[in-house]
This record gives sequence, C-alpha cells and structure tokens, in this order.
Amino acid sequence: MKPKYIFIISLFSTILSAQVQKDSLQHVAQINLLVKKKLIERKADRLIFNVEASIASQGMDASETLANVPMLKVDENMGSISITGKSTVNVMVNGRMLNLSGNALLNYLKSIRSENISKIEVITTPPSKYEAQGNSGLINIILKKNPNLGFSGNINTNLIQRTYSGFSSNGSINYQTEKFSSSLRLSYYDSAKRTDENYTIIGASQNYSNSIRRDMWNELTPTLNLSYKISKNSEIGMEYIYAHQKSGMNIVNTTKNITSDLQEENLLTHTFHREKLPTHTLSAYYDLKLDSLGKKLSIAGNFYKNNSDTEVNFSTLKSSDNSTQDVKTTSLISPQIFSAQADLELPFSFGTIETGVKFNQFKNSSDIKYFNLAAGQYIPDLSRANLFRYQEENYAAYFSYAKSFGEHWETKAGIRYENTNAESATPSSNTKNKYHYGQWFPSAYVSYKEDKNVFSFSYSRRINRPSMGNLNPFRWYSNPYSYSSGNPLLTPAYINNWELGYTFNNKFSTSIYYLRMKNAFGQISTIDEISQVSNYLNYYNNNSWGINASYTDTFFKFWETSIAMNATLQNSTVFNIDAKTQKGSSFGYSINNTFTLNQKKTLALYLNYTHSLPYKNVNSYFQAFPELTSGLKLSLMEKKLQINATVTNIFAQRYKGTLYFTDNTQYMDNYWDGRSFRLSVNYTFGSNKKKISKKNINFEEKGRAE
Repeated sequence: MKPKYIFIISLFSTILSAQVQKDSLQHVAQINLLVKKKLIERKADRLIFNVEASIASQGMDASETLANVPMLKVDENMGSISITGKSTVNVMVNGRMLNLSGNALLNYLKSIRSENISKIEVITTPPSKYEAQGNSGLINIILKKNPNLGFSGNINTNLIQRTYSGFSSNGSINYQTEKFSSSLRLSYYDSAKRTDENYTIIGASQNYSNSIRRDMWNELTPTLNLSYKISKNSEIGMEYIYAHQKSGMNIVNTTKNITSDLQEENLLTHTFHREKLPTHTLSAYYDLKLDSLGKKLSIAGNFYKNNSDTEVNFSTLKSSDNSTQDVKTTSLISPQIFSAQADLELPFSFGTIETGVKFNQFKNSSDIKYFNLAAGQYIPDLSRANLFRYQEENYAAYFSYAKSFGEHWETKAGIRYENTNAESATPSSNTKNKYHYGQWFPSAYVSYKEDKNVFSFSYSRRINRPSMGNLNPFRWYSNPYSYSSGNPLLTPAYINNWELGYTFNNKFSTSIYYLRMKNAFGQISTIDEISQVSNYLNYYNNNSWGINASYTDTFFKFWETSIAMNATLQNSTVFNIDAKTQKGSSFGYSINNTFTLNQKKTLALYLNYTHSLPYKNVNSYFQAFPELTSGLKLSLMEKKLQINATVTNIFAQRYKGTLYFTDNTQYMDNYWDGRSFRLSVNYTFGSNKKKISKKNINFEEKGRAE
C-alpha cells in the first residue's frame, strides 16, 4: 500500500483526468480537506485536537488518543483524566456527558477506536449551555459522521498483564438506511490488580497502616442505539444501556497504634468485599430543524437507576489479648436520576443565540446494616446501622450570544442560572437537613486570529457539588475501630476560571490561567486512640496561577513529537481544621514520540515520558513521579486489523506524599500496580457506502450517583 499522501494525490489526479461523476469529485474534495486539516486549532471557547491529522493517534483506542492531546493526562492507575495542572474533567462524546469515572470510564473509552474519532475538544472554561457542575472543564470527543449505510461493525480484544492478568472485549454491529439507524454494542471486561497502600499518622498518638489489596472488576454491558428520521427536518432517537457489574476486594491490613501514653496495639484484619451493581440508563431525544438557515429545537430526557448490593466481611485479630472479632456489613444503595431539557439554537445575520431550560431530580436511599458474629450467629448492631435518604431538584435556564466580526474576531457570552433544592434525612438519628441555593454562572469568550496567530480570552464560573459518597454519613469500617464516612452537611464549592491563550501556526499553544476555588472540600483523616477516622469537610480556599505550553510537529516525515509543560503557583487558606498550609508550586513536562518504521506507515514505535516534579498544594507535599511508556503499533489488511503492544510505567514508580497538620503529620506511600503489559487486537468490517450521522444525548448528572 502506498503512503497516504501519495495515494491521495494519485487518486485526485486520476479522478480529474477521468472526469468522473460529481459525487466522486465531492468525495475527493473531502479527502483534500482532510489533508489540509491542522493538528491544533483554537476557538473562542475551546482548543481542538484533530485526531485525523495526528500520526501518533492512529490505530489506538480513545483513552490512548486522549493521552496524545496536549495538556491532557490519562492516569490508568488512578482511573482519572485531567488537564495538566488542574483537576479531573468530565468527558463527553458528541456533546453527551458520559459521567463515568475510574475503570468504568476508561473501559468505555477503550471501546471507541481512534479511526472513528474526528477531533477532541478541550473546554477549560465551559460555556453556559453546559451544566455548571465540575471544577475544571470538559473534554468533548467528536466522532466521525458514521456509521456506513448497510452493515458494519468492529471487534476488539485487549489483554493486560499486571500482577494479575485480565482482559476486555467489545464488539459492535451497525445497520443504517437513509432514515433508520441502529447500533448494538456489547462490551465485557474481567480484570484485577494488586494495591499496596501505606498510611502513617505521627502526632501525640501514632498510627501505622499497611494494606495489601487485590481489586477485581467484572462487567457485561450491552448498549442499544436507535434513531429514525421522520422527515428531512425532524428526527427521534433513543439509547439504552444496561451494565451488569460485579466488583470485589480481598484486603490484608496490618495496623500498629501507639497511644499518647505509649501503649501499643497491633491489629491484623482480613477483609472480603463483594458488590453487585446492575445499572439502567435510558435516554431519548427529538430534534426539529425550524428552517434551512440552521435554527433548531432539541428536546431530550434521561433516566438512570442502579441498585448497589454490597456485602463486606472482615475478621480482626487484636494482639493485646489475642482476641478475634468477626464483623459483617451489608448495604443496599439505590440512586435514581431523571432529567429533561430543551435547547433552542437560533442563528441570525446579527449573531447566534442559544437558549434553553433544564430540570433534573436526584434521589438516593441507602440502607446499611452492621453485624457482629457471636456464638456462630450474626447479631445486628443497631448503633452502627444507617438509613439515609437524599433528594435534590435542580432547575436551570441559560442564554448565550455568539458573534463573529469579519475574519479576525470571534466572541461569545452567556449566563446560566441554577436553582437547587436539597433535603437529606437520617431516620436512625432523627436528623434532617435542608438546603436551598440559587446561583448565576456567567461565561465570556473572545478570540482574535491574524495569519498564523490566534489569541483568546475566556472566563466562566462553576460549581462543584458533593457526590453521594461524600454526603452519606454511614461509617465504612476497615476494622472494628477505624472507619471513613461522608458528611451530609457538606456544601458546594465555587470556582472562577480566567484563561488567556495563544496558538501559533497550529503547532505551538500556550495559556496562562487563574483559578479561584472557594469552600472546597476533601477527605481528612484523624486518630483517636486506636481508631483512624476519615471524614469529608469543607476546609479550604485556593488561588492558583498557572501556565501551560505545548508544541507538536513532524520531523523527517517519520517522527511526530509532542512536548508539553505546566507550571503553577498556589496559595491557600484553611478553615474547620488546624493545618499548616504550603506555598504551593508545581512543574511537570511530557515528551511523546511516535516513529514510523516502514514506508507504508503500517509499523510504528512510540516512546512517551512524563515527569511531575515535587509539588505542594494547600497542606500537602508530593514527591516527584516520572513515568516511561513504550509500545509498538502494527496495521494490516489496509488498516482494518490493528495490533498494539504497550508497556506502561516501566520503572514501577510509587506515589508518595505528606500532609501537614498543626497536631500531626501524615505520610502516604502507595503503589497501584501501574506497570503493565497490554496487547490489543482490533478488526473493523462492513460496508463502505455513504455515511450518515448519529445523534448522542446529553446526560450530565449521572456521575454524582457515585
């Protein structure tokens, strides 16, 4: 097979000389447009990474592709995706919020091939159209206008070897006509990893804890998409996802506690944690084009429900009296979410207006029981049982206006109002808490383009609401004496983002940003005699100044490299705790390289290195973390068959950090099985007829059920 560009030029000249039909010429024009597409583009409210223009991003899944985008970091150990120098972000596909996290999110992204991705939008200051929830930004993965007419499909298998072996498989089959579109996707994964966690608290009392854990996941998820074009101006569609999830943990924990009067106690705890989590998600939409100029009305509704059924058994040996305590906890947690929204897009000669309304309702009930084993029977301990009810209703409306001035200026401004009513109740303690708050969330963007230079400025205000796990006051015991719990009195954090960006020649991009976070919350650990207690608190405000910079280019036609760096300065104030705040600073860089090893560009080697230098934040200090990843990519059968082999975290680095409080210092030293070998095989089949588009539905609230 000839190289891509030679093939395109040859095809173009052949078609011109033959003077074929008009639709063939249009197809060639599309190919030429693809050739001219730049790798990086900056718009008023987002940075765009064109996957089709990146050699390094071919033959990969979506999670690997995201790791190639400048400023984005994919951490499979932590199960997170973040913007360098900022916190984690929410991920959308074609504007539909995934609201998955951890391994569930990464495994979903692994079912999407880079060949099906057109571009990735990084929205660090989201406009008013989107939910104000979230403290950093959005990533929007735009798929190509596919699938093809007729039948098409994809099969993918991944093998992963860490301490334990695992695998995942997914497949999809699509059938399309001019009016009807259907897609059935089935994914399955079964994996495990070893975790080594060490946590030490040194104060008047001392606590030394080590946990060796085997984490296990198993999930089978079918997904059905249907859509139908009622007329040339209207379309309806739906998506149903059923996830049958099982997870488990086998934990061996050793804890040594030394009290203030130097009394020592040693605990050995074996824990067996099993969870079943069947999940249902149903979404539907109706789109109506109001005229030929692009005016459009969209109506969508979403429903989500799961029932988390968990049983935890732990047995603790106490050294002081050589006694054993056996305990069982059971829990049934049932979050439920309903949302409905209407969006109106109105392009006029004087600018584009977007407006809409949204309602969402979040309900959750949890029933958690605690049992002590005595005389061969489990006896309920009502003092440690918990019933918790939570309901939240959120009403939102937004308005935005966008206008371009000539070829150089692009502007956009918007306002969003969200009114929230929330109520939580703990019947066991006869406690009720009610909240009511309404907030405005403005946003503004402007960009200027002159030749190869693009300047931009953006601002947005955001909110970070606590999740269900943050709010639930139930005590999750790791042994009979130590536990973690949520806090129903948590209140939201608020974030203001300012960012000034610059892009040169679609290769070099940099941004300077300021982020102000107020009333932020997190988990705090304390010790009380032999008990280690972790709870969530609103406890700090944070100011962060930072700079991002990246450069991506191709050298000698076979080497694509992307270099990125980030530096931040921070200052923080704390409340509700006694802590020693640090003058925050951080610096990190990454170098990603892809080398094409043959003339046909079917074999490539990639070598990626990232290095986070020691950094400080609020009252914490984290040590440096370097990471080296390498692999090979092989394309066969005209790129229908893709084979990838990757080794990650080659030097098996550990995460180490220190937290400083007035009365104690806390140390962590963790390893989450980061070094791994991955082998991926992907095969694409089906028709190559005319392509049509697929609608995705926005459902932004689902992630808060966790």
